[in-house]
Amino acid sequence: MAPRRVGLQSLCILVLVAVLLFLIGHHLISPFSDPDQAAARIAQKNVVGGGVVYRWPTWRNERTVAVETLGETKFARCDVHTVLSEDGTTVIRDWLVLEEAPAVNVIVQTLEGNRFVVFQQKKYAIPGETMSPVGGFIDLGESPLVAAKREVLEELGLGSRQTMQLVQIQSKSLESLSVLEIAKIITDNAMPEAVDELGLLIDQSSSKVTTTQVDSDSDWIFLGRYRTAANRGGGFLYSYLLKNAVPLLHGGGTSNYVGGTGDFESQTIMHLTEAEVMDALADGKFQEVKWAASFALAMLHLKDGMSNPAIRTHGK
Repeated sequence: MAPRRVGLQSLCILVLVAVLLFLIGHHLISPFSDPDQAAARIAQKNVVGGGVVYRWPTWRNERTVAVETLGETKFARCDVHTVLSEDGTTVIRDWLVLEEAPAVNVIVQTLEGNRFVVFQQKKYAIPGETMSPVGGFIDLGESPLVAAKREVLEELGLGSRQTMQLVQIQSKSLESLSVLEIAKIITDNAMPEAVDELGLLIDQSSSKVTTTQVDSDSDWIFLGRYRTAANRGGGFLYSYLLKNAVPLLHGGGTSNYVGGTGDFESQTIMHLTEAEVMDALADGKFQEVKWAASFALAMLHLKDGMSNPAIRTHGK
């Protein structure tokens, strides 16, 4: 009888293991002995944007052999690329690329008072407080310039003089309009997104457009498109300078403005003179390098008349 008893014991163990695997696979019990790990799994279900697929194309070029995605959200994706060396003799299998959606930074200079409007705020990956310009991600189907105009409208309630005239012509009254309504007028009167030979978004502000299209706005200066991290991706940044900005919404550009950004961050609006901006740059108060670079490019343009990159690249 002993051999049969051993067989039954083995069968019971196999059934028990199968049940445990089923329960773990369907998340009915936690495989973690550490309660912190179990709590992390529960908390992950409540993460904003969790489980959403990244919206932009995977970065590839002639040296890309394969791409494996480790994780992604609506705004970013972490991939491991298999990449050929420049001479084609070696394959690198652990090339980490941490990509973000393309974004805009806008340096805003007001018409009244000739001040630069910046934020004092906190950011998750920056210790303490920092100064920052207007910035945000470009939406799918949106041109970089339209994204820049939308972000300035949403975050500051400001825009250009030409945009104000356009809105007044189409609505008769600025007072009755919301952020979304003004943003729609801007989008409807702008050129659609366009891409270059690499499939990357391009700025079209120097192109020939009709008088009803806000892309011809001379107060908007394109300062260039830049890669954030040369070997690791990080997205593409489109930098702009908006000169002579005026309020499009009640309280625009002041602490009384109630924004329509939907962000989860608190921020204080500040108005700096040109000298104060230069001091802030020198003191490292713009703690993200993209912000510091955008402000430095804007100061170069205002001081030395640096030409528009769009005109140099695409103009005739």
